[in-house]
Amino acid sequence: MARSYLALTPDATRVMNRRKALYRSWAIACAGQRVYAPRYRSQWLAQITEAGVRRRAEIYYQQPDALRSLRQQARGDLLAESGKHGATKLLRQIPSIGPIRAALLIALLQTPHRFCTKRQLWAYSGLALKTSASGGYRFVEGQLGRSRNPLVLPFRDCDESA
Repeated sequence: MARSYLALTPDATRVMNRRKALYRSWAIACAGQRVYAPRYRSQWLAQITEAGVRRRAEIYYQQPDALRSLRQQARGDLLAESGKHGATKLLRQIPSIGPIRAALLIALLQTPHRFCTKRQLWAYSGLALKTSASGGYRFVEGQLGRSRNPLVLPFRDCDESA
């Protein structure tokens, strides 16, 4: 259920991007959010003169409506399933973790004891610090020089003691 819910969100975004791409391909300016609003649908469709393209735009307007109902159904199923787990109440006590995020954490982590360290659990769940290094160089007084202490977090294997 969690994967269904997570798949429906980018699908809706993809359909919205297709709609704007259609208007842009016909050199129709479509900045902002009005192109998505149902009450302006007829005005936007009237700007397309080609019948086949207009029909494709109509389909692009129908897709988000169908996806919206599917997403609401998947959301309800996800919340109903997560309510069966006692960990939901514990996760909801953490600031910024709402009902959806708690349900997704439970669904995607499944068995947290399979991780050797808490850092691995955090990284898997998306709660870890992310750092990136770009070759270990930095600018000092306008000159590019090698950094003496590159920023690297130590990696511990499961076999090492904590």
